[in-house]
Amino acid sequence: MRDYQRISCEAHSIYELEIMRGQSIQVSIDINTQIIQPKDILTKAGAEYLIFVDENNVQQELLVDVIEVKP
Repeated sequence: MRDYQRISCEAHSIYELEIMRGQSIQVSIDINTQIIQPKDILTKAGAEYLIFVDENNVQQELLVDVIEVKP
C-alpha cells in the first residue's frame, strides 16, 4: 500500500463548501476528468476519504489524495 499524502487546505475547503452547497465539481481521478458531487469527507486510519456520487450516479469512496480538483 502506498503512503497517503495530505491534501492542501484549499482543496479540503473546496470539498467542504461543495458538500454544504450540494454542488458538483470537476475533478481528475486516475487521469480521467469527470464531474462529481461530493457528499462527505471523513478521516479513517489517519487518511482522509471523499464520499461522492460520480457521473453514473454511483456512490464511491476514495482517498482524497488521488483526486485532483480542476479549476
